[in-house]
Amino acid sequence: MVTRIGPKKPFRHFLKEWRVAKGLTQQQLADRLPVGEDGKPTGKDQISRWERNERDMTMSVQAALAEALGFGEDPGKLFHDPEQPSIDDLLRSAPPERRRDIFVVVEAMLRTGTDG
Repeated sequence: MVTRIGPKKPFRHFLKEWRVAKGLTQQQLADRLPVGEDGKPTGKDQISRWERNERDMTMSVQAALAEALGFGEDPGKLFHDPEQPSIDDLLRSAPPERRRDIFVVVEAMLRTGTDG
């Protein structure tokens, strides 16, 4: 039996959710991005295509979007739902004595492949 190997399903990004959470229109986000390699500014139509997954975002685009959304140099945040706290947020807000318990639970989940 031959196994067909195809492209992996891309990670879901939350570009639109982050843009809305930051109170930005597509045009406002586009205006925060640097001019492209072709010398043209990014327009709201391009933002819309990225949000609808009609166009892929290169690593450099992800970095520029992260900067424009105020994430600094953390484009990985685009792939986390702004409505859900990250593990970093949970750890920062947890009392020090509870952090070890959180690590134990997360470690167990990772070993068993459980996500909730």
